[in-house]
Amino acid sequence: MNHRSSLHNCREMLVKQLITLGEEKRTFLDAYFDVREPERMQMDKLLSVYTEYLQKLLLGPDELLHSVVLIGSEIRFDYIDFHTSDTFMIVMPDDADPDTGRISFLSPVGRQLLLASKGEMRSVTIPAGSMRVRITEIVWKSTSLNGMSSGGVDHAL
Repeated sequence: MNHRSSLHNCREMLVKQLITLGEEKRTFLDAYFDVREPERMQMDKLLSVYTEYLQKLLLGPDELLHSVVLIGSEIRFDYIDFHTSDTFMIVMPDDADPDTGRISFLSPVGRQLLLASKGEMRSVTIPAGSMRVRITEIVWKSTSLNGMSSGGVDHAL
């Protein structure tokens, strides 16, 4: 696959994300969050910010598609305090498989890294505390967009 078709696939997947997370946001939220959960409101806001950012990103040049962490991005990051690095991919909930390095954007870590920029340092909160990470590389990877599922929150990391 050449670079041009890879970026075309990227744009196509991002448009599908806009539909699922923008136009069909309520259905998506219903599949993963109870209406009474405060977390639902937080995710509603995150999805609004994400889809607004995607709309602007799709109007820009192709180079920008690798400048920020999106659903479908493979990211490499350094643990600042531990002098180690790791790589994983941010995916839709149904595509998550932590054993193969695919984490849901609904997971606590996925949420905190979504829309991070290359070179940006973020403090990420995990159950054991917080850690500082720096995004060192962002590469778009083709990933499926399964749409709605009956999996619900149990599939989120």
